[in-house]
Amino acid sequence: MFQNFAKCVLLVGAVLLPSDCAFGEKANRVAVRAEATKDYTLSRARDESAKVQTYHLIEGKRFGGNVADASMDEISFTGIAEQLALSLRKQNYYSEEDPDAGDLLIMVHYGASNFVGDENDAEVFDIAEYLPPVEKANGEVYDYELSKNAMPKFFGDVLPSERDYLREKYFRARLLGMDDVFASNTSSYEAFIQSELADEGRYFMILTAFDLPLLKSGEKKVLWTTRYSIRSIGQSYGDAIAALNDVASDYFGKNVKGLISKRATDDSNVEAGPIEVIEEDKSR
Repeated sequence: MFQNFAKCVLLVGAVLLPSDCAFGEKANRVAVRAEATKDYTLSRARDESAKVQTYHLIEGKRFGGNVADASMDEISFTGIAEQLALSLRKQNYYSEEDPDAGDLLIMVHYGASNFVGDENDAEVFDIAEYLPPVEKANGEVYDYELSKNAMPKFFGDVLPSERDYLREKYFRARLLGMDDVFASNTSSYEAFIQSELADEGRYFMILTAFDLPLLKSGEKKVLWTTRYSIRSIGQSYGDAIAALNDVASDYFGKNVKGLISKRATDDSNVEAGPIEVIEEDKSR
């Protein structure tokens, strides 16, 4: 059930995260939406024992997209998971070798989103069809509820329309982290740009981290989710996965406002040390 990976040395330093960026040009950019609960981020910031955590990985749904792509068949989930383990170390997450121990269960949904040219090309997603309970090779029943909880919440209280095309756009936007497409507080420009990104074919990954001790007691509590994607045109799946994890690894386990966009070739990174509080000068 779990993929186990070797532990490695710690990396220190806090990443200073941008809160906004531009999406205007058609570049090879990785789009990331990182969300985490307030309690979880505070705990990792304040509690020394929570700064380093161990995990098990579990494979979720593999999305094939609606365009034939031979490069996707060249990489197994094991290969993806091994590479992902290296990226998770950047945020002090390490694979747990003991199947009875660990802090997190990280479910990984991955693959390619559908490419949509116009309304007539829309193929409406049905979450029940994409995450059916199936028998795995070892006879273990696939956990439908766990997998469903590891996906974004696709249907809000109000949808702009019940038309199939808008429903499809809404599903894809949420899948890729382009939540602002249908957000009431976003600008028309931002919504348009993210909608354009969501409509093009994109390789993507969704990492959802559950509280493993609680999960063992029967409670499904999501601590953090990171959704990230890159356009599929002009590159192989293997190259895209490497770029995806390289960029998104700065944001695993973090809560960042808005959608982040960063060039796949951008290796810049800002690190900040402890914040020093200077005593107020009362003589002024």
